Amino acid sequence: MMSGTLSPSGQNLDNLCQKLALLCGSATPLELFELLAKTLHALTQGQPVAIYRRLSTDDLRLAYCYPLESTLASHHDLLTIRCYDDLAASDLQLYELKGEHEVWGYIGHPLAVHAGPGEWIQLLVDIASQRLRLLKAERMAARQSGLKSRRRLLSRDIKRLTSIDDILQHHGASWCDIFQAEGIALAYQGDLHCFGECPSKLRLLHQLQQLNQQNAHDEIAELVGSCQGGLAAPLSVANASLGWLILFRQQPLLPVLVADTKFKDALSYWMPLEASMIIELADDIAVAITAQEVVHLNRQLTKTNQRLEGLAHTDPLTKCWNRYYTELVIEDLIDSSVSFAMLMFDIDDFKNINDTYGHAIGDDILCNIAQLVQETLRANDHLGRWGGEEFVIISKELDQDASLKLANRLCRSVEQHTFPIAGHLTVSIGLTLLQPGDQPRQLFERADQGMYLAKMAGKNQVFVC
Repeated sequence: MMSGTLSPSGQNLDNLCQKLALLCGSATPLELFELLAKTLHALTQGQPVAIYRRLSTDDLRLAYCYPLESTLASHHDLLTIRCYDDLAASDLQLYELKGEHEVWGYIGHPLAVHAGPGEWIQLLVDIASQRLRLLKAERMAARQSGLKSRRRLLSRDIKRLTSIDDILQHHGASWCDIFQAEGIALAYQGDLHCFGECPSKLRLLHQLQQLNQQNAHDEIAELVGSCQGGLAAPLSVANASLGWLILFRQQPLLPVLVADTKFKDALSYWMPLEASMIIELADDIAVAITAQEVVHLNRQLTKTNQRLEGLAHTDPLTKCWNRYYTELVIEDLIDSSVSFAMLMFDIDDFKNINDTYGHAIGDDILCNIAQLVQETLRANDHLGRWGGEEFVIISKELDQDASLKLANRLCRSVEQHTFPIAGHLTVSIGLTLLQPGDQPRQLFERADQGMYLAKMAGKNQVFVC
């Protein structure tokens, strides 16, 4: 490390060139700050040097200070600067660290009686600014590559993940890794969702209330106080504010001061280059949450439509087709010229069951009969409730012999079944086949006539009309 006053001698010039080369090879912003501060410290006869980061709000945060012990002992005012006005009102020698489009931050140190040549110091600051811009570009490229990959995964998972907590559980670890964060909080429509190490929900809700009151929904904000270390980016879609994405770090860029509460709020935890990437992530998450809600609403709409369709087609008691839908199906079958048989049956002496055991037991028997018949029918046959204890069966592409066998099998199945409370029951069935020129009314009249004749003949049998 250089010390004392540097004169433009060959040796010191070589030393400065060496420092410039090290600056150009800095691998991280912190390494760059350390080299820059130490070199300026030597060029200014051992004056402490502070590097401040400029926020989007024009507030300043301390990014680096050297040497820390000397600064704490006699120049602690360097650590208490919060804005440019504070900096301008001080007696510090100032230099601008230029960013790509504007001032990234400032370098300040107490005035030195015998400082190194001003052009050397300006050269040093200019080289540091260029290296900082390059590091920003490199980091942006690497993180953009990582975020691009995660964006594809997030888009793929929209239909699979069902909640914001699911999104955080599946992607939170990779986002923390990209941004070297310990925790993530998502505030959305009054709810708070957390992943990893975050402040308590009470502290977060208080901080979010302050953010909302400041009307900063279009700006990124570095948090202070009990949520120090958090960087909040707005979640928004089509200029509509949905909430906040907050990433948390436990250590500031100058971690040695974190335990000193006097200077805690002055410390910087994040770089501007990271802020722009977090805004990009917040945009992706906002779109994902909105798309997830659309998927959820579509699913709910589909379920509702299916439920409504079921209600329109289904008898609410027995869960088989209702009369309305049975008539529609028969009309469609007649129009399509598909051959089919119609079986109409009712439960023999059902009135006595209702009078003896009550209508609740009668309803149970209707449900049991419907289930028993469904188990007896083929997959291509359909059962509908016609009304009361009467049911209709549509059996496609069966001739009269096959239809009669099916009807008799139903009679035997019901007769041999033991029903709770009521015991053994029977049914009477009327059978008819579609004839050329038939209309639905003619089919129903013949089937009904067959059922009537079956009852007159002694019940528990099949009559063909």
